[in-house]
Amino acid sequence: MDKTASLEAAIACIKNGMRIGLGGMTLYRRPVLAAIAIAAAELKDLEVVTLTGGIETDLLVGAGCVRTLRSCYTGLEVAGFAPHFTRCIQNGSLELIEETEYTLSYAVQAAAMRVPFLPMLGVIDQTDIASVRKDLKKFPCPLTGADLYAVPALSLDVAIIHTSAADQFGNCNFQGQLGIDTYLPMVADLTIVTTERIVSTDELIAMPGAVQIPGLTVTHVVKAPGGSLPTSCLPSVSLDMEALLDYADAARDEKLWRDWLSDAKRRVVL
Repeated sequence: MDKTASLEAAIACIKNGMRIGLGGMTLYRRPVLAAIAIAAAELKDLEVVTLTGGIETDLLVGAGCVRTLRSCYTGLEVAGFAPHFTRCIQNGSLELIEETEYTLSYAVQAAAMRVPFLPMLGVIDQTDIASVRKDLKKFPCPLTGADLYAVPALSLDVAIIHTSAADQFGNCNFQGQLGIDTYLPMVADLTIVTTERIVSTDELIAMPGAVQIPGLTVTHVVKAPGGSLPTSCLPSVSLDMEALLDYADAARDEKLWRDWLSDAKRRVVL
């Protein structure tokens, strides 16, 4: 089945209030163009789930699209804090569900396995995470008696991932840091893949890593060269540090931000 689609058709599947998972990690392979398209569609009250939030998450917060964020980190790495995220957390307009890499990866793995939770070692008692996450339930291991925590399964309405290459059937290849991206399509009702290139299945299989996301779990494939910019996407797209710094400057000034967002929205056709 040919799953190629326009960005417009893919984003039209997302509705207000949905829980969306964003792929990539830090400054690598973020679905930035898709995030701009969501902002252009003026979607609201979204719950965003991402292992580490970056520019794609911050711009959605700045555009007023996000009600709740689940992440273990949100920032622009070497470019500093994420301005909109920082401001909205400080003024209380954004709900934050704090995660660790441990809890979030277990949560999506549990959903992928179709079990209600996965047990996590009680070492998190050495942190404060249990005090802010009342849904993490402590229980004794039935075999050893050691303290464990039950991490509830976390499913998604929509997963959005940017890949190096995909075929028309939704099979995907991406190189470098995988994060939790291979799990996201397994726990989502819909999966939108934006990709640098659409290639034949044979060419995809010959790439390093071959098929990392099977087409069975993908609903939309959108050809979007440069769709991760200003973040990188190995092997063809490098980090655009100048553009990232321009974003950081714009996000700290109300007028500059309005101009940046308006210009960004012109990159998408909805």
